[in-house]
Amino acid sequence: MKRLRIGLALAWVLTGGLAMAQAPAPKAQRAVARPAAAAVAATPVAVRELGGIEEYRLPNGLQILLFPDATQTTTTVNITYRVGSRHEAPGEYGMAHLLEHMLFKGTPQHTDIPGAMAQRGVRFNGTTTVDRTNYFASFNANADTLAFVLGLEADRMVNSRVAKADLDTEMTVVRNEFERGENQPFAVLAQRVNAAAFAWHPYGHATIGPKSDIENVPIEKLQAFYKRFYRPDNATLLIAGAFDKAATLALVGQHFGALASPRDAIPQPYTVEPAQDGERTVVVRRLGGQPILLANYHVPAVTHPDTPALIVYGLMMSLQPSGLLYRELVEPKLAVAAGIGGVGGVDPGTVSAYAALPPGGDLNRIEALLLDLAEGRGAQPLEESELARVRDIAVNSYRQQMKNPEALIQQISGLIAAGDWRLLFQLMEDIPKVTLADVERVRRAYFRPANRTLGRYLPADAVERVEIPAAPPLEQRLAELKGPPTVEAGEPLEPVPAVLESRMARQTLPSGIGLHTLRKQTRGNSVALMLSLRWGERDTTFARKGTGLIGPLMNEGSASYSKQQLQDALIKLRASLNVSSHDQGATVFLNAERDTLLPALRILADVLRQPLLPQDAFDREIKAGLAGIEASRQEPAVLRQEATRGHYNQARGVRLGQPDYVMGVDERIANLKATTLADVQRFYADYWSANEAQVSVAGALPDGLAAEIELLFGDWKKPAAPRFVRHIPQHVAVPPARFDAIARDKANAIVRLHETLPLNSEDPDAAALELAVHIFGGGGLESRLSERVRQKEGLTYGISASLNASFWGNDGGLAIQASYAPDKRERVIAVIQQELERMSAEGITAAELARARRDLLESRKQSRVDIVALAAALGGLAERAQTWAAVQKDDDALAAVTVEQANAAWRRHVRPDRFVISTAGDFKAP
Repeated sequence: MKRLRIGLALAWVLTGGLAMAQAPAPKAQRAVARPAAAAVAATPVAVRELGGIEEYRLPNGLQILLFPDATQTTTTVNITYRVGSRHEAPGEYGMAHLLEHMLFKGTPQHTDIPGAMAQRGVRFNGTTTVDRTNYFASFNANADTLAFVLGLEADRMVNSRVAKADLDTEMTVVRNEFERGENQPFAVLAQRVNAAAFAWHPYGHATIGPKSDIENVPIEKLQAFYKRFYRPDNATLLIAGAFDKAATLALVGQHFGALASPRDAIPQPYTVEPAQDGERTVVVRRLGGQPILLANYHVPAVTHPDTPALIVYGLMMSLQPSGLLYRELVEPKLAVAAGIGGVGGVDPGTVSAYAALPPGGDLNRIEALLLDLAEGRGAQPLEESELARVRDIAVNSYRQQMKNPEALIQQISGLIAAGDWRLLFQLMEDIPKVTLADVERVRRAYFRPANRTLGRYLPADAVERVEIPAAPPLEQRLAELKGPPTVEAGEPLEPVPAVLESRMARQTLPSGIGLHTLRKQTRGNSVALMLSLRWGERDTTFARKGTGLIGPLMNEGSASYSKQQLQDALIKLRASLNVSSHDQGATVFLNAERDTLLPALRILADVLRQPLLPQDAFDREIKAGLAGIEASRQEPAVLRQEATRGHYNQARGVRLGQPDYVMGVDERIANLKATTLADVQRFYADYWSANEAQVSVAGALPDGLAAEIELLFGDWKKPAAPRFVRHIPQHVAVPPARFDAIARDKANAIVRLHETLPLNSEDPDAAALELAVHIFGGGGLESRLSERVRQKEGLTYGISASLNASFWGNDGGLAIQASYAPDKRERVIAVIQQELERMSAEGITAAELARARRDLLESRKQSRVDIVALAAALGGLAERAQTWAAVQKDDDALAAVTVEQANAAWRRHVRPDRFVISTAGDFKAP
């Protein structure tokens, strides 16, 4: 399924390649010795303000950025350290990322960071890149929680346990994370190309590090690395959302002001990558996946004035459908994807040009074409109209950035290491000023063969070096910065059912269309609309081919709009559109602003009622679908399902052609190949209509919404179309079994344990079992499974359990999944089974129940903040003929569960000996 999303996503451009880690549980160890703290707290001093962001400094050098927004209901705290893999010496590769993991092991004062976070309903994580490491926490606005998080971050800045006992188990967790990355063909290729592109600079090393360094890093080196870089004068504290500014500044001064920065200067890398002296190439051969071409070109640091032009060039070459790479490679079906993206880092970095090929593609021909296009040989000249389109996207993106303070500070965090947080605003202001001459200049300067790494080395008759210019002083770079645009303010709205119900309006339009709205003044006047269309009976519609292709084909335009005109119109309206389709209906999401929603609705009506459904786009969808299926053949998840599907099909008594039948790879390919455009067009003609339609809207509602919906869709009727008949899934017991699939050349293995349950969300045991499963394998690192399999034994990077209990029918289930090193398969399965038995025998504790209850209730509350999620929630309530009172009833049921009820529900439904166990990996014979 594809989505039509229009917008400039600078996140992937500016902060790509993140290595993610979540909080581990600590043991009691002695803290690393640090300099003595100052005697008293300090008061933050104001430095500057720009775009609603206020900068302060403490005497110890800590930088503080505040983005207060009283209309938000959540708070985000982000602390960024200017240290990443760029700061690692030989033998220390991966140390910054490994240390990020270790900082969740606790301090003498905070002995159980994951548990304390979960107890307060805090969502948290950490990320490491080549230039910086950050830790962030998000929670429903609460002064006590904010005080706790600030105290924790100040404490672990200088008092974290970095101990050998914790390293021994966490090392194997990080190693498993490394192995997971080795399963991904594009990630492996990107790492190898990057390593070849940088002969000396540490940007050539993957953030996660090599396996040998992960396994052998001495604890003393890790402790020294921690003391060297984790200090107030090497950190920036960012706080966004709802909080009391004066009280927060006082807390920051109290917790961080007393910390002393070491007298020694912060070590700075000084290696400069010399100009490349000829084309470099590298070849990676792996089982599975699809052919990929990737070319890296050296470019200046992100602070250099050429960066905006490089970003614009990448967008002009990559946008669909106007981008040159898309038109020359994807539209003619030579490639299934192609583009250019990336920028430099604190130091000069690389921009990448890539193309993903279908199986059997002409690699040599497409490689030559990709390089000719990227490097400007014989290509069509870039057009002013395309540049104007990119400018519009940039302006729209700038506005969207300013609507979401919490997301904005995450973007700023990625640029802090470059020297100044204002650089993001400077880039966003510079992009619309880029000219075609600028774009052509950077293409000529940097997209040259001697500056390229593609995968294999070829000697040249002459050496050509491309010198990368130094970035100017930041004050000069930022001298003309004017600041970001202002957006309309929102309102604080408590996301609890009673308050949300008070903002509801429900009506049935004369045509029978249901309209449910929730009025909320949002930042930037944002509004989200969901349109649900339903039709037909399950068996009949399942027999029709191509039903899921209609949604993506809507992106190709309509009777009034070509694909490019549709994209341009949505950009002008600051709107985005996503259409998905299936056998018995379609779901449409339309995001806009108060003054653009009705014009965007008119465009949507034209697209839905008069779609082009063109042959060439259909052919591309089929080719891309076939390529994706073929590429997945050797993936562990696909091989595992191939091994188990016969067992499930037999237990359910189904055969090929029935909806519940699980198809194999070859059957999916045959089904897709048998699908024609005529099939798609006939299904659209027979079923697509507003015979049974529901519209849900949340946010800044425009006047005249109901009348416009009735005008646009009220007469979209097909009397002959079969009425919607809801399928009610019924439980079928699947007997226990064991399946092991071989996934060759995969460093990471997977396991899944699954038990079918006769259960739905209305079952009297549903709330109690949801809590029990959450304690067993949900939430963060505090679950039973994570504590045992990851924290104690270090067998996995990720393990979880999930409960399926939908509203309709009773086809429920419990699933457990984990990744691990292939030689640890039997141990992982044994430990999971031990924990299942222990859960049944011993049950849960009152403390576990209280923590899980708070975690789930806080998570539900947070899910009602985003207007897109609210629009979807309104649609679900309408479909079930419920109000927010039903949501409150579910919350109350969760809050009322006792330890005895949770234990009883688990023992009543979960049988450790009834699981289907399936694995896939490169298992070696004993």
